[in-house]
Amino acid sequence: MEAALLFQLRQGTDKYMHAAQLLEDSMAGAGTEDHLLVSRLVRFHWDRNFMANVRAAYEKRYRRNLVSRVRSETSGDYERLLVAIVG
Repeated sequence: MEAALLFQLRQGTDKYMHAAQLLEDSMAGAGTEDHLLVSRLVRFHWDRNFMANVRAAYEKRYRRNLVSRVRSETSGDYERLLVAIVG
């Protein structure tokens, strides 16, 4: 219940920063959670303004470009697809 309430609070206070944190969470650690990364990127991709704000929030928080972060976690056709989705 606590995790669900915190999720709602973060979403309500700054939805772009929350989305950036979700993306980083899917790429953090020893391995990339591919299914989470793809589903989140595709979901955010549908609204271009939202995705642009998420990219800006990601760069502000992590001081790294979202495209370069995705490139560092993926390769090949998979990398090209995800980079195209990010924009």
